[in-house]
Amino acid sequence: MKLFLIKLGGSAISDKSKPLSYREDWVKNLGKTLLSHYKLGSKFVLVHGGGSFAHPVALAYGLSKYRDYEQLIGVSLTSSVLNYLSMKITNTLSTVGLPIYPMRTGSIYTIRDGKPQLLIDPTHIMGLINRGVIPMLYGDVVPSDEGFSIISGDDLILDLSIKLRPSAAVFLTDVPGVLNSDGNVIREFSRTSIINERATGHIDVTGGLIKKIEIALELSNYVKTYLCAIWDLESISKVLNGEEPINCTKFTSRQSLNSVSNT
Repeated sequence: MKLFLIKLGGSAISDKSKPLSYREDWVKNLGKTLLSHYKLGSKFVLVHGGGSFAHPVALAYGLSKYRDYEQLIGVSLTSSVLNYLSMKITNTLSTVGLPIYPMRTGSIYTIRDGKPQLLIDPTHIMGLINRGVIPMLYGDVVPSDEGFSIISGDDLILDLSIKLRPSAAVFLTDVPGVLNSDGNVIREFSRTSIINERATGHIDVTGGLIKKIEIALELSNYVKTYLCAIWDLESISKVLNGEEPINCTKFTSRQSLNSVSNT
């Protein structure tokens, strides 16, 4: 079975500079591409980020670290707006013919000792896939040792890929992969790239992208891992066909971080 885990990043589904913006055209065109492969037998699990829907609310209530009772309203509102976004994406993709099966992450995940913990058996998700639907989860506010914590879509992709072992995992953003200082796509990215090039300014990795790259590198230990633009449908199709895309970044784990830093 050809199974693919696809992460729709916040910047791929929304304009993060505009609260509650939704890139419906990009999502719809992606859906048409996935549908053509779905009809040929490919299976999918989707995960989406919060984008300009959840982040402003979570920031306003300081949900990056749960502290007190007053934040519970923020937990409620963030969960609500994420569910609203999930329904928008579900409606868009279902309209083009994809049988999306939305799942509320906070109902099946918790965080223990700082790590995501799936509360249901992975065979349940595989059962849904085998029945023909496409499970879709999202970054969410979930119960944790501290009360509540945010689990990112990137964390979900890593955990689910380890458990489900897909043919490939694809991170979709609004840019075609990791770019160098000239704006060109770095086609293959390893831990060597981070250690040897970040300090010299050759790689544009700041903010949340650094964590995404670290997760993608770890994920590449288990499955083929790519970062592509959601609007680059040709490259996405190549990945789904088992080919190597030209305009995406492929992550590799050829050397460990420790071995590189000691050279």
